[in-house]
Amino acid sequence: LNDIAIRLQAGGTPSTKQSAYYENGKIPFVKIDDITDTNTKYLETTKIKITKEGLNNSSAWLVPENSILYSMYASYGLPIINKIKVATNQAIIVYEPPKELISLDFIYYFLKFMGPFSTTKGTTQKNLNAGIVKNYQVLLPPLNEQKRIVSKINQLFSYINSIEQSMKYTKQQLGGYRYSYNNWIFHGDFKEKFGFSSNWEEKPLGKIFKIIGGGTPDTKKSQYWDGNIPWVTSADIHGIKNIMPRRNVSQLGIDNSATHKIPPNSILVVTREGLGKLEITSEPICINQDIQAVIIDSNIILPLFVLNYLSQTIQIFRFRNQGTTISGVTKKQLSDIQFFLPSLDEQEKIIGHMEMAEARIQNSQNTVNSTLQKLQTMKMSVLKKAFEGKLVPQDPNDEPASVLL
Repeated sequence: LNDIAIRLQAGGTPSTKQSAYYENGKIPFVKIDDITDTNTKYLETTKIKITKEGLNNSSAWLVPENSILYSMYASYGLPIINKIKVATNQAIIVYEPPKELISLDFIYYFLKFMGPFSTTKGTTQKNLNAGIVKNYQVLLPPLNEQKRIVSKINQLFSYINSIEQSMKYTKQQLGGYRYSYNNWIFHGDFKEKFGFSSNWEEKPLGKIFKIIGGGTPDTKKSQYWDGNIPWVTSADIHGIKNIMPRRNVSQLGIDNSATHKIPPNSILVVTREGLGKLEITSEPICINQDIQAVIIDSNIILPLFVLNYLSQTIQIFRFRNQGTTISGVTKKQLSDIQFFLPSLDEQEKIIGHMEMAEARIQNSQNTVNSTLQKLQTMKMSVLKKAFEGKLVPQDPNDEPASVLL
């Protein structure tokens, strides 16, 4: 690759300790996240700008527009074409093309193809370096063939992208369908349609269940910790009946803090950081101050019914919370949620309907995800054929690539 570049060089970062290198800067300065946050082929803006003084006192250099910026660290192997003059940091190497001799888009797609396969000594690298990129081996076709290859890639990618957008829209719609279906069950005419009794008791949640908050024992007192009782925070909740506590508390820690021991088959509701997470406990645990526990009497109500109801109803608090530094809901708001209580038999039937609907949604989502993955594989297949010389027919009348070199 180095043999067909005017310049192939990484950038550098002006010292962040020198405010004169950044304040009122006019030169767009590209970092990795400027590439990863852009969902297009082109870069037209950056989050940070540097001054000419910053440029002159670092390894950064002014990159002409219509070069290719290529990430080497972290999210490596991502190319983007800059439509403005920029400088870059050391995590990005710049390919400056020889004008009118090499198709810029041809090299862009080549780098896009090479990214996932960049290797040294047979092992995939977590980072690239300038030496690896400079030694990429390019099968260089005549300029006219480069243009035909790019045209064909664009045509095929346009078709693949249209399918991809359709799949992403379907995925979004499935999420909306889940919400709408559950909302219909709990707040629509579900019970009339399926012949359920109409005399369901409806009361505020706090009038039906005991709701208990949590707390954190003093972390400076070792005797409060490393006991035999799991202590759960929002970060420990990973799904229904999937709690992975990282710490345990002692009985002394419970007695000397606001935390409480929560019985099995209770519903944990994260009401502050991590708002909206829910969980059914399978063993006695303690909770911190970001969680409220709804204590269930399984003789009159199924914990899974309560969880499904709350998972639907509490969504409103994602957009209408009263928190300050930590967004969330208060215990009173949780207690005031209107909750209806069908018979146990009807609760089981409702759960059955929800599980069938969820299975259909999940199957559809799995199909969509599988299709999206296949589309990415198709793109790589297109690029592979392109850079093996198998995507478009060759024309013996084309000026040989050796003339370009």
